[in-house]
Amino acid sequence: MVSRIRKTLTVEQRAAAFEHTNKIATDFADEERRLRHEKSERLRRMRLAANQNPTSK
Repeated sequence: MVSRIRKTLTVEQRAAAFEHTNKIATDFADEERRLRHEKSERLRRMRLAANQNPTSK
């Protein structure tokens, strides 16, 4: 019984774990959003450059 009590998380520990998990998920989502934005900007610049310098094939 004592070993089970030690393994059980307190309310504060569960709350801390939840907050930590949410922070990691939020950070990951922000990073993904930033990378998508950078990719979109690169593609936009490439399209603009291609439209300004059309080449015949």
